[in-house]
Amino acid sequence: MPLLIMLLAWLLPVSAALGEPPALRTDNLDSRLVAARTAVVPGEPLRIGLWLQHDPEWHTYWLNPGDSGLPTRIELELPPGFSAGPIQWPIPERLPAGPLVNFGYSGTIVLPLELTVPANIDAESVTIRARADWLICKVECIPGDGEYTLTLPVASAAQVEPRWAADFDRAERRQPVPADRAAAISFTDETVELRLPAELAPAPAAAWTFFPATPQVVSNTAAPRWLETADGPALVLPKSDYFVGAPASFEFLLARDDTGLMFTASAAGVPGADPAPGGAGMPGLLLALGLALAGGLMLNLMPCVFPVLFLKAAGAIEAGGDRVVLKRHGLIYTAGVVTSFLAVAGLLLALRASGEALGWGFQLQAPAFVAALVLLFFVLAMNFAGLFEFGGGGLAGAGQRLVKGHGDRAAFFTGVLAVLVASPCTAPFMGVALGVALALPTPAALAIFGALGLGLALPILALGWVPGLARLLPRPGAWLETFRRVLAFPLLLTVAWLLWVYGEQTSVLAMSWLLAALVGVTFGLWLLNARGGWRLLGYGALALCIALPLLRAPEVSRPAEAEARALHETWTPERLAELRAAGHPVLVNMSAAWCITCLANERMALSSEGFRASLESRGVRYLKGDWTRRDSSITNYLESFGRSGVPLYVLYPGPGREPIVLPQLLTVEIVQQALDNI
Repeated sequence: MPLLIMLLAWLLPVSAALGEPPALRTDNLDSRLVAARTAVVPGEPLRIGLWLQHDPEWHTYWLNPGDSGLPTRIELELPPGFSAGPIQWPIPERLPAGPLVNFGYSGTIVLPLELTVPANIDAESVTIRARADWLICKVECIPGDGEYTLTLPVASAAQVEPRWAADFDRAERRQPVPADRAAAISFTDETVELRLPAELAPAPAAAWTFFPATPQVVSNTAAPRWLETADGPALVLPKSDYFVGAPASFEFLLARDDTGLMFTASAAGVPGADPAPGGAGMPGLLLALGLALAGGLMLNLMPCVFPVLFLKAAGAIEAGGDRVVLKRHGLIYTAGVVTSFLAVAGLLLALRASGEALGWGFQLQAPAFVAALVLLFFVLAMNFAGLFEFGGGGLAGAGQRLVKGHGDRAAFFTGVLAVLVASPCTAPFMGVALGVALALPTPAALAIFGALGLGLALPILALGWVPGLARLLPRPGAWLETFRRVLAFPLLLTVAWLLWVYGEQTSVLAMSWLLAALVGVTFGLWLLNARGGWRLLGYGALALCIALPLLRAPEVSRPAEAEARALHETWTPERLAELRAAGHPVLVNMSAAWCITCLANERMALSSEGFRASLESRGVRYLKGDWTRRDSSITNYLESFGRSGVPLYVLYPGPGREPIVLPQLLTVEIVQQALDNI
């Protein structure tokens, strides 16, 4: 009889298994795409899942992996009319790793998803394709991925698939249930308090296991301290060392045996709850506005903004100390800066809402935008050098009037230009403010970006509105024309830097074509000073040499291979997880070729022989992430520390110690002191 039952179990799903490949074997893991039923029934939901069978002592990760690791991801390619919900994560296990705690799965597990099936299917069978990637760990960690194909017949009825029935049943039993009522959350300097609905009976409290679903808010290692309050039970946990501000909401799971309750906690969850400082409440918003204002003011000291300050200074000097003119132009310049900041912020927020992984300076990750800046600054430099003088009409004359001189239009568009060139820079205070902004609702986020623009505009605004400052300006005279010629050189230096950025993003060949276009632009500008048909030829040369670099898709080079004695390794989430799991101290440097602050820090503090010697003597592994091109994994890493742009420097001292975020402006002493504390 047992033999007969086994035979039937194998025969029933034969039709469903036709053409089904065997389990995929990767490092320490067997995996496959499976279905809970033997056929697809039109109009009825279908449960499928990623079936994982781990080797003994190996594990993969939950949606919040804990102190290290990465969650498993599944991407589906479905037939027309089908749609899929998110992974239905079963209750995980707590996985201690020395002083760290991770959350994940061992043994055999199915990560289920539910498919919506259309009522009309004009096919005898349906094929579903999937791609998954994961990180599997024991002591060391190994990234893995797989591609799967699942073909099922279409039928009017379907049976339970016996091969996977027990695994789907276990995943179903361990599915958390959304709590009927929200919890409330409040914060102190050191702790997070979660107040639960009074109906939840916490006793015995030890029977409940706590899992934070929202990462980097509470400590993963500490067990919650249970309290009885007048409003009901409460849990108190220490803050995570990664904590950078209260989230808009916080999700957590309470599990007991196969029962799980998933809570969403917010400040409005229970009457009388305290607002969360650092979140969307007024105290946190005011702090973020203050940081943004200070960061914008400090942005004026960054090298990328110098050329535009020179342009505006020339216009202010031409005003001859007339405070009425300086007031009006200061307001117009401020309007140009703030409007541009809000426009860039609005585009950034809209793209992020559509699913794009973007951060501050995202426009500099587009080679076409960098090429446009190269062309703009080159034409301005040639104009200020006096090599080309435009007449009052035509496109060239209009372009000159946008930024040159001290008229109202020049004041506004100089503010626009200031924002364009400031985007690759991150000043002190600015990183935290931007990180908070991108976690807040859109109106609050735009207010923070507006404060950042106001800070950038403050020095020029103050010239007309602070008594005495205008008197410090030199008087206009013949020397001013010489000063204009001098302004060409910082503009040309900016062109050289942007050309290097363009070459890093694309290739040497693409950069050479852009240099050739600059020669063509110079020729076209020279012809504009001629008469008759030569001017038409000049306009044609300008149009051709400006359009080609912007419209032609540049050849993208592959990152150069690291030298044998390279100071750093390439950052990846998997490599960082491997090094941390092995107990190595790690220094992470998130940088970009278009980030002037990053380049200055690397030149001054992160490239000397003394720095190399300190890394080697302490066994510190140095990982560098390059955000020059768009990279969603780096964007996610930045966001995990509450940042939306580079630079970011994080030192992981080793097992049992929390990571340390270094300042955005580095010195040799700051880096050495951090390494000495390992």
